[in-house]
Amino acid sequence: MGITYKNYISKTQSAEFILGSAPANWHWNYYQNSFHHYSQFDNDRYISHEVLSTIYLQARYLLNYDIQIDGMIGKLDWYWGLGALLKTASVRYHFQDISGNVPAESETKHDFDFGPEGIIGLEYRFADIPLSVFGETSLMIELLDRPGAVRVFGAAGVRYNFNRLQ
Repeated sequence: MGITYKNYISKTQSAEFILGSAPANWHWNYYQNSFHHYSQFDNDRYISHEVLSTIYLQARYLLNYDIQIDGMIGKLDWYWGLGALLKTASVRYHFQDISGNVPAESETKHDFDFGPEGIIGLEYRFADIPLSVFGETSLMIELLDRPGAVRVFGAAGVRYNFNRLQ
């Protein structure tokens, strides 16, 4: 869930900025596997985790291309581009010493990911109202936190268009 601002620089170029969040169960395996990333848990057994909050900040440069379809009312574009993604999350881990002789414990960790992303998507703009719908996928390579880790993200949404170059 998020808010996007997309500004068209020209007919084929746009800049987009996104502030968003994700459901608590999104990327469940990523956070489960991240437990072993923290050296302080080397002598502990993972029990479970809960994502308390997630915030995404993204900045993108996009190239937009019309898809011509005879008789279509409205406009369909495909786009691709490059950007940067910053994500922070608070995750509470539940764990127990591997000996099992002590009660289970909990600790909250703050996950911080940053890296470049490549984006590809489709956007349909309605002819009579200033709304568009879009679907996209992006691939991010982490530079901070887990360098080299590859993350795949997807999004679908509705956008109110304040302006659009024709």
